[in-house]
Amino acid sequence: MRVVIFFFHVMIAVILIGCQSDLEKKESLLKKANEYYENSEYKKAEIELRNTLQIDPNHIPAYHLLAKNMLKLGDVKGAFSTYNKILQIDDQDIEANLKAAGFLVLGKQLEQAMEKVVFVLEKEPENIEAMLIKAQIFMQKEVYDKALADFQSVLEIDSKNIPAMQNMARIHALENDLNAAEKLLLKTIEIEPKNLKNRLVLIGLYGNLRDVQKVEDQLKQAVEETPDDFNVHILLGNFYFGQKKNDLAEKSYLTAVEHASNEINPYLVTGNFYERTNNKEKTLEFYEKALEIDPENIAVKNTIARFHYTQREIESAKKIIEEILSTRAGYSPTRLLKSEILIFETNFTEALTILTDLEKDEPNSPRLHYFKGLAYVGNGNSDQAKLSLSKAIELNSDYFKARMLLSDLYLSERSFELSENEATRALALVPGDYRARLIRARAYMGLNKPELAQGDLIKLIEEHPDNPTAYYQLGLVFLGLEKIDDAETYFTKAYDKNNKLIDAFLQKINILVLKENHEKALALCDKQLVIYKEEETLQAIVQNLAAEVYIAKNEFDQARERLNSALELDPNYTKTYETLARLSLSEQDTEDAIKQYQTILEKNPNSAPSHMILGTLYESEQKYETAAEHYRKALEIFPEYAAAANNLAYHYLKRADNVEEGFRLARLAKEKSPNDPGIMDTLGLAYYQKGLYGNAVQHFLDSLKIIPKHPLVNYHLGMAYHKKGDKEKALTSLKEALNLDDTFPEADNARQIIQELEK
Repeated sequence: MRVVIFFFHVMIAVILIGCQSDLEKKESLLKKANEYYENSEYKKAEIELRNTLQIDPNHIPAYHLLAKNMLKLGDVKGAFSTYNKILQIDDQDIEANLKAAGFLVLGKQLEQAMEKVVFVLEKEPENIEAMLIKAQIFMQKEVYDKALADFQSVLEIDSKNIPAMQNMARIHALENDLNAAEKLLLKTIEIEPKNLKNRLVLIGLYGNLRDVQKVEDQLKQAVEETPDDFNVHILLGNFYFGQKKNDLAEKSYLTAVEHASNEINPYLVTGNFYERTNNKEKTLEFYEKALEIDPENIAVKNTIARFHYTQREIESAKKIIEEILSTRAGYSPTRLLKSEILIFETNFTEALTILTDLEKDEPNSPRLHYFKGLAYVGNGNSDQAKLSLSKAIELNSDYFKARMLLSDLYLSERSFELSENEATRALALVPGDYRARLIRARAYMGLNKPELAQGDLIKLIEEHPDNPTAYYQLGLVFLGLEKIDDAETYFTKAYDKNNKLIDAFLQKINILVLKENHEKALALCDKQLVIYKEEETLQAIVQNLAAEVYIAKNEFDQARERLNSALELDPNYTKTYETLARLSLSEQDTEDAIKQYQTILEKNPNSAPSHMILGTLYESEQKYETAAEHYRKALEIFPEYAAAANNLAYHYLKRADNVEEGFRLARLAKEKSPNDPGIMDTLGLAYYQKGLYGNAVQHFLDSLKIIPKHPLVNYHLGMAYHKKGDKEKALTSLKEALNLDDTFPEADNARQIIQELEK
């Protein structure tokens, strides 16, 4: 019996020792965690807390500290989960209920938040934190009278409660009772005159009211209250800079530096001021002083690298970038800067490699997606560019540069409505931006809204009377409206602003030719040759244009003389060869025209229009296979080339016995150019050869609405009616074809069918 009792006492002792050991361990771990937390060593604190909870998974004090620690680490979701864990263990825990309520308010889960707040207030009716949260809930619900009542209740308990006063001021401002709002915010400053955050709330109110004097007064008072705080001097400097009082801004920034001690931020802010005011030497001086204070600070190094890049000192920037990445290969800001430099150097593929890799770590960076869009534009991938730019705008709807680039892309693709939409949004962000208004004007022109285009362009002329661009664009608007005199006036104004502006010069010549004022056009060309005396390519353009004037006059010898001069000046200017080809065709010399276009392709093998024209020239020579090769090449270069698709489709349908490929290409051409009567005819022919005569008839009829006097289309319609068994309509259309031209290629067959139908 004694043995049993002894054994029992031993077991109790072991259990007590074990419990004592766990208790001591928990207390030791929690004490260490608290020490780490107080010293801002949050990662180490987390390890100790997790070890504590391994020993006791229900240790509420450890959970409370863990939640606060998670907030310091930026893990808001984890903190919320931790407070919920506390409530699972003890749903009466006041602090956990309050903290969970605060998170629920942030997540707009207002009813659940209110339940927890009401629970706390039932336990502790004068719990100020609960009363503040309750008032916040009413504010979000826009029940302002109840919110004000709750904030007032807080002030009855704590007459100096600043959050209550600031929120009451916010409500008064929303209700446009600005005097009451100001009074409350002034009171917060009386309570804590040295608290800069409180003063900034009042400054925000004055800023919204655009009361510049009161903003300045408050900033000066802040300087008086805390003259040794460099932050207030920076804020005053920022204010003066915003007011374009650069001398006062500089003085404030330099005062901030005097009070900086070993802080780098005042040096960086002052350096940025000098960068924005184009003082290169001072910029580098202050950036480098910041680096002297903290030589290993890669953010400062990156700032200096970026400054070198903005100055286009690319090699200096690259050197610092490589230094940063050799020690911190994954540093995102520097990798992004490297991609920007690669884009500047037109190395778009390598830039995209970096940006795509960066996106894994920073998928929600608008700037990153903007530069991806820029790189895709450089690579000619407009679809991917639009996706990236749209993503940048989705992440930051105020991203002006992204909207501008997207608007420009849409304009280049003739998506005028989308371009106008983005340009309008860009103008809402930066109302005075010249390029945004210009893009919108051009989009309005594409949308056939000349009055709106004129409105934008006239505004640009009023705001920037010395810029020739808007005058030129307004000339184009009037040209489109066939108001030739008005167009000439604005092209002349653009030219007078800058007589080297080639586009304005070209339009002046075009209008003079339209008016058949050839001698004046030639005189202007000769004047322009003197203006461009140092620029051979521009002289070649002028000589080519003079040749076109001579062609319009039917003076072919003088035209050829000018074209030879153009070739001597710049043999690589391909437009000269096009004019020579046109000249040869005017002289009915198809062989020489072909030779000129072959020369163009030697210089630029990827000229889809040149392949297209060569195709038509070879077709006129009845060299159908060679023509088809050039149509194919044009489509390889530009897969949406409707004219090339149409001509190749016709070749397959009439000569190559490949109905399916002809049908595919004809549909492609119709999709890209739905109102072209020639394409309608080709698609009708495709349906005809597939035996779908009803569809064929409809397309031929659509074509004839636009070109009713075309003999071949009338013939095709007659044949389709014939196949459908509609004898009378077939005869009518076939006879109309012969009446229009009894020598068209299918005329003999038309006569034969008519004879058969009339028997």
